[in-house]
Amino acid sequence: MNKLIRVSVFLGALLLVLAVMALLGVRSGDRRALQRYLAELAAKGEKLTFAELTLGRQSNAVDSHALIINAWTKLHDVRIDPGLLKPRGYIRPGQASVAWRQASPTLTQSAGSSGSAGWKEFAAQMKASQGALQEIREALKNPAADLGPYTNMIVGRRFDFVTVESVAECLTGAAENELHQGRLEESLQDLEALASLARMERDEYTLAAQVARVCVASKGLAATWDALQAPAWTELQLARLQKAWEPMDLVDAVVTGFIGARADGYELFAFVRRSSGAKTARFLRHSSSPDWSPTSETLEELAGDYLFLPSYKLTSIDADELFYLQTVQECIAALRLLQAHRPWPEAKQALTNAGARVTALSSELDRFRHLFSLLANPYSLSAGTAAVSAETERQMTLAAIALKRFQLRHGQLPPSLEALVPELLSAVPYDYMSARPLRYRLKPDGSYVLYSVGLDGKDDGGDPSLAPSASPGLWGGRDAVWPSPAAEPEEAHRQADQ
Repeated sequence: MNKLIRVSVFLGALLLVLAVMALLGVRSGDRRALQRYLAELAAKGEKLTFAELTLGRQSNAVDSHALIINAWTKLHDVRIDPGLLKPRGYIRPGQASVAWRQASPTLTQSAGSSGSAGWKEFAAQMKASQGALQEIREALKNPAADLGPYTNMIVGRRFDFVTVESVAECLTGAAENELHQGRLEESLQDLEALASLARMERDEYTLAAQVARVCVASKGLAATWDALQAPAWTELQLARLQKAWEPMDLVDAVVTGFIGARADGYELFAFVRRSSGAKTARFLRHSSSPDWSPTSETLEELAGDYLFLPSYKLTSIDADELFYLQTVQECIAALRLLQAHRPWPEAKQALTNAGARVTALSSELDRFRHLFSLLANPYSLSAGTAAVSAETERQMTLAAIALKRFQLRHGQLPPSLEALVPELLSAVPYDYMSARPLRYRLKPDGSYVLYSVGLDGKDDGGDPSLAPSASPGLWGGRDAVWPSPAAEPEEAHRQADQ
């Protein structure tokens, strides 16, 4: 019996040694493949570290981000959430309601109260918030292009995604309130601040910052559509509104964000290599939960710190890093197709292929060998779709403003978008979905149709009807058609609270 036990132990140890040797042999090949790939990226001029990406960057004279965060702390006790006020609310394909024209804003009260607020109550809140809102407007008159010097991801970034979005919602609410009261100049200042907020951190290599810019722009562009339904805009005011939305490119924004995500991953792997399993695990736990304490570690966490992570580093880290870099690079290459004037469906397919590489990692061995890729890999398709949609919408907004300006100058609409260049626009507005100019035509009733071919890249002649399985909205139609304002009930045009 003892002999049998000794043989079993020997065979078990032999199998373990052979398994480790096999994995180490695999890692040797992984290491060579990783080194070759890094050399390929370097030869193409790709910059993999934050030190390279931000070389020469100086601290900002004005920290726009800190200023708006500080101002926002003075607005935390607002009873009515401006984010519940929805500009450009679609009621049917190709038609949307105008928020500021409603008899009362559709707002749900905060916890502990009931009913819905009227414009009078909403205006009172906006008035009480004017001090903080003015601080925000001032901070955004010359928004900082980045968050300052940044040498590695371990230092951590201080971008506050949630607060930036909340500031955008508050500025949107303020703009709608001013429009309801017929105060176009004050509303314009809020819209200019929204556009500035979407330009803030435009050179920042942080994916969260660039995704936030896309979200802010989407809110601001919807509010701008609402504003354009107001009468009595002057040509000078419209020129200011156009100027506010011109100096940005939201496709460029998401490319910048993914380049930063690549650097994040590259430097995370470098950190894991030079750190113990326990130090790596504690860093990750503290990043996800700042209140985490080492004294609260469970037995399972300790096993991961001292057994699982060291085994991963010994056998699989090179394969994981190679996979991560290749996948993120695929996302960057896909988005660069848009910059090279390829249509969205082509870029979308490339992003889908990159995402499929991640979702294919289903077995336990796959998950072990790609531990950090699964933790850190950004969800590319949703970010890319949001960016290309918002950028195409920005192009449509610039076209709509220029059309209104042309009409004020000449007493009629132009026969084509080309007629806006160079008098009012530097180039014909572009449709990223088709990689061609936006579509435009005059209608017999004197209005116009302006549209993108939509997410499928197919031109359906400006058909706003819902595509199969789509939700109502600009991008839910067969084509993305610049909506016309829905007719409101007569009482909706009166300021019922006065």
